[in-house]
Amino acid sequence: MNIQNFSSYIGAAGIAATERPVARRIGMVFEVPLLIAALWILLSWWSSRNETQTEQQFYDLVLWGIFVAETLVLSVAVQNTAYYLKTNWLNLVIIALGLPLLFGLPLYFGAFRLLRLVIIFALFMHVGSRVRQMLSRNELGATLLATVIVIILSGIMMAALDPAIDSPRDGIWWAWVTVTTVGYGDVVPESSVGRALASVIILFGIGLFAMLTASFAAFFIRQDEEKIISAEEAQLHRLDTIEQHIAQLETKIDQLIKQKND
Repeated sequence: MNIQNFSSYIGAAGIAATERPVARRIGMVFEVPLLIAALWILLSWWSSRNETQTEQQFYDLVLWGIFVAETLVLSVAVQNTAYYLKTNWLNLVIIALGLPLLFGLPLYFGAFRLLRLVIIFALFMHVGSRVRQMLSRNELGATLLATVIVIILSGIMMAALDPAIDSPRDGIWWAWVTVTTVGYGDVVPESSVGRALASVIILFGIGLFAMLTASFAAFFIRQDEEKIISAEEAQLHRLDTIEQHIAQLETKIDQLIKQKND
């Protein structure tokens, strides 16, 4: 099962590559607020101990509204609405779970927690899809941006999950030294959930840092190749000029020989 089929299976496939360009552009526009929402909900999760239940419900209502807007707009923009909804059924689940918030009805703690977990999962699937597309380009700029996104999200999530990490800043620092395989050990997750997340980030970081190293190498190699290609093109241009001059000389010589014979 490839990544696209897996995303469709879990209801977070996004816009199909065969869709019309306007739908894909609109989908890319929604990626910016969704990325901000992913950071927002993690920071809100980390600082939720200082927030009232009303504030938490307001944050979740805003996030829920982003998914509603994305689903409605893209359902109209795509050519095959039924296929889009089928492969993005997770958005429909979020909309259904959040309807009590819209009408001001209180959510039970279990339903409230489920809604937040489903939103977090959907946000990370959106962000993960964009990171995968960035890495598939094999370009230094895209790989650097994808690395920064992964480090920031991983660090904030670790700060939200593990009590041993006091702030998102410490979490981001931990994610940075972990992804780069430095591992100073000054910030270490202690809970079981934190260590489980750390295991995933470590495995992912090995491949991510390898791709980053390869992108740097490819960038410098590409610079040398461009210089070589430029030099070769200059040489070819000179050869073409010489050939043109030789052809002109041959033409003149033929004309002189013809005039002499006449």
